[in-house]
This record gives sequence, structure tokens and C-alpha cells, in this order.
Amino acid sequence: MAWRILIMAVLGGLCYLDRTAAFQVMLHRPLVVASLTGAVFGNFAAGAQIGAVLELLYIARLPVGASIPPDDTGAALFGGAAAATGASSIGLDPGSFCAILLLSVSCAEFGKFVDRSVRRINGRIAHLTLESVDRGDAVAVENGLLAGLTLFAVSGMALAILFVGLGAATSLHLLSRFGPESRAQFAALLPALPLLGAASVFSCSRTERTSPAFYLTMAGVFAATVIFRWVA
Repeated sequence: MAWRILIMAVLGGLCYLDRTAAFQVMLHRPLVVASLTGAVFGNFAAGAQIGAVLELLYIARLPVGASIPPDDTGAALFGGAAAATGASSIGLDPGSFCAILLLSVSCAEFGKFVDRSVRRINGRIAHLTLESVDRGDAVAVENGLLAGLTLFAVSGMALAILFVGLGAATSLHLLSRFGPESRAQFAALLPALPLLGAASVFSCSRTERTSPAFYLTMAGVFAATVIFRWVA
């Protein structure tokens, strides 16, 4: 387990750098991150399943400019580790799948708080760099860039260790405490997932005229989900 967490620390650092500070080749997207995490923890398919749903939830939330969206990378790290570990121990039933997804959303909000703090520190580094340049320091810009990259990489590695550790521990020590009947009750929350995704997309919308059609469509999706689960 320890070597897996260490591998994910390195991969997580690269993925967090890809969010804003460097690369930006979509390596940080939930589908990619959760699939990689699932592969490292022994079940690529389980990680990809969680990543596909998280990708849909956060597909319209991008870290563009000064915008600070929820940390979908952290959510994917947690979800991929939890799903792969759970699939190898208690099995990835619908109840466990739903519980992992909802817990991943809370991880995304915590990661957003950390991201905001890291950006403040990076802003302070930029301010100090400008002061050094004004004093004639020729290498201040290079040092400032390296300091910023190091800050984002180290914080990303720390978050990766935290999220994958929590994910694996959740499946091994929390979900395993619930019997199959209890975990099946979590599946009752599955109809809430389309609404969660709809709220995420609508929060990025700026078109008020389409609001009635949007709400009617999501109500239809919710009703269809409930009906199909009842029929099944």
C-alpha cells in the first residue's frame, strides 16, 4: 500500500501542476486521474467508472483565469483509490459506488479551499519577485517561477497523498463496516446524481431564457431514473 501511495504522490503532483501552473494537457481531468489511480491500486476499470461520472459532474468547471472551481482532480484521486480498493475487497456494488461519489464531491470542496490558499501564497511570491526585479536582481524572475512551480507541485503531492489515503481507508475501514443490505440502501441516493450534475452545469450557465426548459429536462431525467430503478 505504501508504494502505491508514493507513486500517486508523484503522479498527483504532476496532475496538480497540469491544472494551472504547467503543461495543461488535460492530464488533471477526472477521467484520466481516476483511471490512473485505479490502475495503481489494482483495478483500472473501477477507477475509470468513477472517473467517467466525475468527468460529467465537473465537465463545465474549468480553472480558467482567476476562476477557482471545485478540485475535481482531488475528487478523482479519492474516488479512484476508494473504488479500486473497494472492488478488490467488498466489491463495487451500486450502494458503494454512490457513497464514494458523494464523498468525492466533499473532497473537491476541500481541495478548492486549499487551492485558494495556494494561489494567495503564489501571489505573494509574484509580488516579492517584482520587488526584487525593481532592485535590479537579474535572476528574480527565474527564481520566482521555480518557487511557484515548487509550491504547486508540493501542495499537489500532499493533497494526492491525503486523498488517495482517505479513499483507500474509506473502502477498507468505513464501507466494509456496512453489510450488503446496508450498502444497498446507499443506492437510493443514485437518482440524486443527475440533479447534482445538473446543478453543476446550471451554475455555469448565464442564459436565463432557457431556465424553464432546463428545469423541465432535469425533472424528466430525475423522474425517469426513479421509474427505471423502481421497475428494475
